[in-house]
Amino acid sequence: MLTITKSPEKFDIPVRHRYVFHGMDIGDSLFFDDFKLAENARIAAIQYVKRNRLSWKFGIRKMHDGWRIFRMV
Repeated sequence: MLTITKSPEKFDIPVRHRYVFHGMDIGDSLFFDDFKLAENARIAAIQYVKRNRLSWKFGIRKMHDGWRIFRMV
């Protein structure tokens, strides 16, 4: 049987953010040198917008050395 023990000290659980969408303004972008990572970030951006009920738009563009995810609106 498992027992639960209470911790004598209080601590905060940090919020984990893989991408920094919350700090992006219009025209800001994230750079990725791998297409798979860029596509994952684009999907994460779409989910972030839906989850937070925002009217933002994100787009992906091919650059000469990788891909960029832009916040457009």
